[in-house]
Amino acid sequence: MNILMFHKPLGSFTDDELMQRVSSEDDDRAYDELYRRHARRLMGFFFRQIGKDEAQAADLVQDAFLRLWTSRNKFSGTGFRTWLFTISFNLLRNHYRHDEIRKQYEQIATKQKEEVAADAHIIEQIDSRAFDLALQRELEKLPPEGRMLFSLRFEEELTVPQIAEVMAVPEGTVKSRLHTLTQTLKHKLNPS
Repeated sequence: MNILMFHKPLGSFTDDELMQRVSSEDDDRAYDELYRRHARRLMGFFFRQIGKDEAQAADLVQDAFLRLWTSRNKFSGTGFRTWLFTISFNLLRNHYRHDEIRKQYEQIATKQKEEVAADAHIIEQIDSRAFDLALQRELEKLPPEGRMLFSLRFEEELTVPQIAEVMAVPEGTVKSRLHTLTQTLKHKLNPS
């Protein structure tokens, strides 16, 4: 490493450069900078995915960064954000495998399905805020992987190739699932 790189402020490094410092030098300061940059966004991602449980979302953020640290030597050198969301995706998948969480999700989804059915004729009369709430209800009724797919594409703004890498499926599968998802949401939110 040249002497100028040593004096370069951490804020001016790219995520990939910071992660390379973490993986090659066990650089705590670079790790802290990555945490500072991405923890809040990851918190929002987890919060939306697990039913708005702030404490559990915070635990998942900590788990994600712990896994990032313990597997730092496996970082390929590029695509840090995709790699971080791959770790997060796998954490969420493990989270959903627990029976208790799955049962709670099914109870919430059933309750929301009944609420949405009662409100189906009001959709044409509501403003954009109400539309956002209706969209949120429909998203919460989706299976966990459907919600994650929606979030990765439309909230986190990952590209189809990045989503394919995170979810470990072919790009064609991502495109097909996105098409099905958007058509389903369109039908649910515009029943006429």
